[in-house]
Amino acid sequence: MFADEAAVYGDAFAAMKAGRYEDAARGFQLYLTKYPKGPRADNASYWLGEAQYVQQDYTAALKSFQSVSAFPESRKLPDALLKVGYCQYELKAFRNARGTLQKVISTYPDADAAKLAQARIDKMNEEGR
Repeated sequence: MFADEAAVYGDAFAAMKAGRYEDAARGFQLYLTKYPKGPRADNASYWLGEAQYVQQDYTAALKSFQSVSAFPESRKLPDALLKVGYCQYELKAFRNARGTLQKVISTYPDADAAKLAQARIDKMNEEGR
C-alpha cells in the first residue's frame, strides 16, 4: 500500500513541478480520495490548493488551503493560512483577507509566511482596501 501511496503523491508532485497544474490537481485529488489520512495528506491538500490557485480557481483553492487546518501538526499551516488570505484577496473579500493575514502574523510571527502576510497588508493599505 505504501509504495502506491508514495507513487500517487510523487506523480502529482512531479506534474506540479513540471507546470502541469491540471494533472497535478487531479493527482492530488486522487491522493486525498485514496488516502485522506495518509502521511502526505496535509501536503497534498496544500499543493492541490496551489495548483488550483495558479489556475485562478480561487474558490476551490480556498477550500483546499482551509482543509490543511485538519492537520494541526502540519508544517504547512502557516503557508496554507497565508494562501487562504491570498484567495480571499483575489475573491475581493478584503475584510476577511485582512483578518486572515493578521492571524498569520499573530499566530506564526517567526514564519516566512508572516513577512509575506505583512507585505500583502501593506499592499492592501496602499490600495485602500
